Amino acid sequence: MRIAIDAGHGPNTPGKRTPDDSMREFHFNSVVARCVRDGLKQYEGVEVLFTHADDRDVPLKERTDKANAWKADAFFSIHANAFGSDWNDANGIETFVYTSRPTAAVKLAEAVQRSLVRSTGRRDRGVKAGDLHVLRETKMTAILAECGFMTNREEAALLKSDEYRRKCAAAIVQAIAEVYGLKKVGVATSGTPIAGQAQATIGQAQEWARQKKAAQAFIDVAPIYWRVGAVLGIRPEVGYAQAAKETGFGRFGGVVSRDFHNWCGLKTTKGGSNTDPTAHARFPSDEVGVRAHLQHLALYAGVEVKGEIVDPRHFPSVRGTAKTVESLGGKWAPAADYGKAITELLAGLLTTKVSTTPVDKSVEKVNIQINGVRIPAQGYLRNGVSVLPIRVVSEALGVTPEWLPETKQVRVNGKDLTETIEAGVSYAPARELAAVLGLQVDWEGTYKTVTLKGET
Repeated sequence: MRIAIDAGHGPNTPGKRTPDDSMREFHFNSVVARCVRDGLKQYEGVEVLFTHADDRDVPLKERTDKANAWKADAFFSIHANAFGSDWNDANGIETFVYTSRPTAAVKLAEAVQRSLVRSTGRRDRGVKAGDLHVLRETKMTAILAECGFMTNREEAALLKSDEYRRKCAAAIVQAIAEVYGLKKVGVATSGTPIAGQAQATIGQAQEWARQKKAAQAFIDVAPIYWRVGAVLGIRPEVGYAQAAKETGFGRFGGVVSRDFHNWCGLKTTKGGSNTDPTAHARFPSDEVGVRAHLQHLALYAGVEVKGEIVDPRHFPSVRGTAKTVESLGGKWAPAADYGKAITELLAGLLTTKVSTTPVDKSVEKVNIQINGVRIPAQGYLRNGVSVLPIRVVSEALGVTPEWLPETKQVRVNGKDLTETIEAGVSYAPARELAAVLGLQVDWEGTYKTVTLKGET
């Protein structure tokens, strides 16, 4: 595929600059154009032509004649916007097509506009039509993107930053790749896949964590990984193993502390030094933190995330660049063996055995009493912990448990439980089950009875 990239205007175009003359528009346009070219080179069968020149202002007719003679399949013009010549409040991103609104151009423009707005977080001014030379005189699909206002102080500062320029370029490349179905060159496909269904249970993960002497918070967060992973199509055990590496099995100890609810070391959109706590994202809860983590893994794996994106670094340029755990090395983290370290942790998790001894054999049974009434069902003791049948206890209190087939997990009153399955029956620790049912729990050792009663 042939794509003509046009950095709007030139190094000496009159008036095309910030009000304080600290940046000329072409400085922004040409840098983004180079980044777009470099990004497109990562895709199979893509050729790129520049219609501009770094040392002179190329006339518009010369630009469109060059693209037409080359028989480009698409023409993309990159610009920074302006409203008047003084500082003002006009802001945002907009993308133009010709006044006849060609279907192919509108499709590409909408994808670029959506990608730019999502990546930069700037105001969405929409896709517009204009009688512009580069859109009118080109013989191929042609669009023009305005990536922010030079006459807005905030956006001018962004337009001058390398990070914002790279961000715009990556968003443009991603949109082009999506619209034309481009495939990346040499992306690893063999190894341990990130996307897919769970290949381990929550019980396995939590038992593995216990054996590793993990912090209780790390053990408790496992059900969230399995629930969110099932929705996103990401293997939860991959995320959980990565979280073990990033947080030291929930012990943290680095610049990111437990109250960040950040299980994978994600940085803010702006980013910064690894030693700077403010460069790392804070989330309001483990639920949101885990979602951000798995959304970021989905991005690397090339899996589309639907609904609200809470991942602060969901940059389109990353999408599909690491579909295996091994290939995260040098991408998610600088170390080349980063992915390998995670696969070693993952191997331990996957081989962890959870006891499945039948309840009526070689275990110590416990009686269950609810609000002074003993029920016919029994629980049992495991490593000094009383474990009760979830459904029987819940239904005795008029509560119907919810079975989640995608995670093979039982939920009570909207809460996931640390569950084990024995002889086809789901059990949970007595104190955990009592908590979600709003009960107090006591242990009567003489008669080996767990007593549950309403809180007073």
